[in-house]
Amino acid sequence: MGLRARFLFAWVAFVAVPGLLARGDAVRPKILTSIPPLYCWAVNVAGDLASVENLLPADIGPHDYQFKPRDLKRLQAADLIVLNGLGLEDWFTKAIQANATPAPGKVIRVSDGLPQTDLIYGLPTLELEPAQPGSGHPVHEDHDHDQGLANPHLWQDPRLAMHGVTNILLALQRIDPAHAADYQRNATAYLGRLVALDAELRKSITGLGVRTVVTYHDAFPYFCRRYGIELAGVIEQVPGSDPSPRYLAELLKVIRARHVKVIFTEPQFNPRLAKRLADDLGIAVAELDVLETGALSPGSYEDGLRRNLRVLEQYLK
Repeated sequence: MGLRARFLFAWVAFVAVPGLLARGDAVRPKILTSIPPLYCWAVNVAGDLASVENLLPADIGPHDYQFKPRDLKRLQAADLIVLNGLGLEDWFTKAIQANATPAPGKVIRVSDGLPQTDLIYGLPTLELEPAQPGSGHPVHEDHDHDQGLANPHLWQDPRLAMHGVTNILLALQRIDPAHAADYQRNATAYLGRLVALDAELRKSITGLGVRTVVTYHDAFPYFCRRYGIELAGVIEQVPGSDPSPRYLAELLKVIRARHVKVIFTEPQFNPRLAKRLADDLGIAVAELDVLETGALSPGSYEDGLRRNLRVLEQYLK
């Protein structure tokens, strides 16, 4: 059997085996997630009642991932596949479009059910005039759907994370109703930790003296909106594409006009350009983690946001 035939056969198996069909009660449901934050949410709801794996390797983000035929085996074996949605996992969507449609209910997206008013569309505007008091940050708030999909980085806001956790809870209760109450207890405990995390972030950030930032790409608008940080601009409007000299000149004007003290880079991107701009401006460079890659452990999502908080506290005094 050739490679293409094996590939198509695996997809037939993937779409033909719904949920926990014919599994014994002693077999735990298998959950497959796409990125570390979703792994953390799922493993905290699942506890020891289900097994959770992440599809992507720890050092590869969803923007760089290349779907491979061997990944079909893991997809076929999963009882539940948890995605972020909003265009983050294009490789999965393309694979489905090229082959077949999975069984109903096998794939869930943690973004499903969010009101349009909770989503952010577009990029930060480069406004030279200071924002009006109480207006938050200059990310587009008019939700112009003509600009395409919403920003996918929902996990940067713990309150939106709670919505995703609830979606995972409902999906697990659906495929494993015998343990519905146990999943509910696990989810309730984890949601309580996220409420505490949100309160900790809010209290600490409210006390910061500087509330205007520039980031490497548009990964933090939900975080900024939640905690009243002004996102004055980003270096790369399109991840992986160098900005034009004209755009950089406008960004430099904004940084000077807003008295930005630091440019935040990300571990997934080369900081060379950010360091050059910071040297020209005489300001600092620091790193915020987007959390698209990293270690897989039940507490790594909370730990990552707290690490970012420590960085903000250090550079936005």
